Amino acid sequence: MRRLALLLCLPLLSCTAGRSIGALHHPDLQLHQLATGAEGSGALFSSYQTGGPVRWNQEWPWKLDLSGVAWDKPNTATVITPRHVVMAAHYIRPAGQQLVFHDRTGSRHARTVQKVVKLSDRGLSCDVAIGLLDRPLPKSIRAYPLPSPREDGGAALVGATALVTEQKRTLYFHQIRNTAPGWLHFRFDERIPESRRKNLIKGDSGHPSFLLSKGELLLLETHTGGGSGSGPFYGDAGLQEKMREVIRELDPEHTFRTIEIDQRTLDDAESGRAAIPERERPKPPQQQPAARPGQPQPDPAGPRRPRPRVVLPPNP
Repeated sequence: MRRLALLLCLPLLSCTAGRSIGALHHPDLQLHQLATGAEGSGALFSSYQTGGPVRWNQEWPWKLDLSGVAWDKPNTATVITPRHVVMAAHYIRPAGQQLVFHDRTGSRHARTVQKVVKLSDRGLSCDVAIGLLDRPLPKSIRAYPLPSPREDGGAALVGATALVTEQKRTLYFHQIRNTAPGWLHFRFDERIPESRRKNLIKGDSGHPSFLLSKGELLLLETHTGGGSGSGPFYGDAGLQEKMREVIRELDPEHTFRTIEIDQRTLDDAESGRAAIPERERPKPPQQQPAARPGQPQPDPAGPRRPRPRVVLPPNP
């Protein structure tokens, strides 16, 4: 009888493991549809403990694999290769500190930060730090690809719905307002219920935002600015080049993947742009008139554009 019971359980266990570990998201899944139509709590976990197994929320958040984020502390880290994570440079997890991840079965996987490199120390002014883990993570922990750089610099993504995370381990949805070289800003989309939007505050720094393309979550941004949110744009070619350089320095055996933005997401962005009020739409860059002979040129070292408000970490 006991042997029969074990045999009956095997198909169920196999099905659960196949669905929960390493599987891509459903190909028809769309973030805007989740944002406007999903019912129930946006909390990622129904039960969470840093030191042991967890229970993932089996409602609509289960459709999104967020195993590649260390949720154990507010200053989180996001996996981009089995051995590399990205963090907000102003809110890092320092070398020697432990990161805790949980796979889709709820099992705990802990790794120690071996080294941290801020990209600003390698000549690129941005709020990104790359951490090296003491050993690779298993395949059951998601490593997120980045959006492939686009010739338009990401302009076609304006209006798209993004998945936004925060320190209380709850999922929200914001809309891309504009992109700039190496930078991205969100806005609150009035089409999305207020309960699905979040005013980002202290302690949310470094939490990731994602797009969904070709069945995978793509790392879009990690929070630097508060309110609707802003931060480094991971689809920027210059940022990716510097990231690859640092990754090769830390461990050349690994690198991140990139994925093209699919037509479903581009269609969502086009629809979203039409819903943005005219006063909030990004304006095309103005052409500067040619300088006349003898006319003074602007000083390239002159005042820079103001940086967005920084989401500072909480007081120790």
